[in-house]
Amino acid sequence: MHPTKDDIAKASKQIGLTSSQADSLWQALEEIQTNKPKSGFLTALLYVGAITAFLSMSWFYTAHLQNSYSLLISTAYALIFLGAGFYFWKRKKLKIPGGVLACLGIVMVPLIVYSLQNVMHWRPTSPANHYTSFYHWINGYFVPMEICTLSVACLVLYFIRFPFITVPIYFTLTFMSMDAIHLFADPKVDHWPYYCTASIAIGSLLNILGLALCRKDQKDFGFWSLLFGMFLCWSGLTFWNIETEWGHFTYFLIHFAFILLSSLLHRKIFIFFGSLGIICYIGHLAYVFSDTLMFSYALGAIGFSIIMLATFLMRSRKSRNIS
Repeated sequence: MHPTKDDIAKASKQIGLTSSQADSLWQALEEIQTNKPKSGFLTALLYVGAITAFLSMSWFYTAHLQNSYSLLISTAYALIFLGAGFYFWKRKKLKIPGGVLACLGIVMVPLIVYSLQNVMHWRPTSPANHYTSFYHWINGYFVPMEICTLSVACLVLYFIRFPFITVPIYFTLTFMSMDAIHLFADPKVDHWPYYCTASIAIGSLLNILGLALCRKDQKDFGFWSLLFGMFLCWSGLTFWNIETEWGHFTYFLIHFAFILLSSLLHRKIFIFFGSLGIICYIGHLAYVFSDTLMFSYALGAIGFSIIMLATFLMRSRKSRNIS
């Protein structure tokens, strides 16, 4: 349905709205239609461009910049991207390009803080602590970078209510928890179980937040929260050093519970990661029973039974809806 301005005026008159209220309603509808993605391809193209620019400016060229140049260029880029983001968001009412550009400004903050720390000689400058290691190494010296990034991201989100801005926030929270463990935990103790525990704990909190946002009709914000939350829960459980078969079976039961939750809460993200965990458990069983042909038959029978059960439940639900 594509109502015209005359349709809105007539409908407003029927329900007792004034002409000024009808004009305000039409302007609001025009703004919604302007910022509504006309094509999934174009929206995806915006995100691909943002990720490409992010990789280019925060990963590749940093190896070739000296500290002073890195500080100058990263600050300039952050100001340009944030300024352009606010301009498109506030003035031009182009929400998606404005939000994506604001995200690019946020991801420059760690490089700004890193460069400032090096200029002020506030951290070790050994090759192992190069900026690119921020994305694949855990180090307590990265905590100031993460605190500043988190603060700027939350401030930008306050003014620009764009769901994708929560991505750098969740990303930074995850890294900050790992780096905080590295900073404060006993260096003689294996930190890996702590990392997995932190991942599961943060993931669970993000899942609760995502469900609460969905209940408050903030589904776009809830989606990113649930996506990160489930990824953190799955990765924490999967990379835990499980040594017993009962532990592996518990891993299976947890992911099976995710699938049940997906039906109860009507969230497909739970069934995706639950299925991923079950596939990992089946892969483990295949390794354990690699020399047993009967395992293949049993696994096929289980898979066929699940298909039949799902088919039966779908037919039952369809018949209830018809009746």
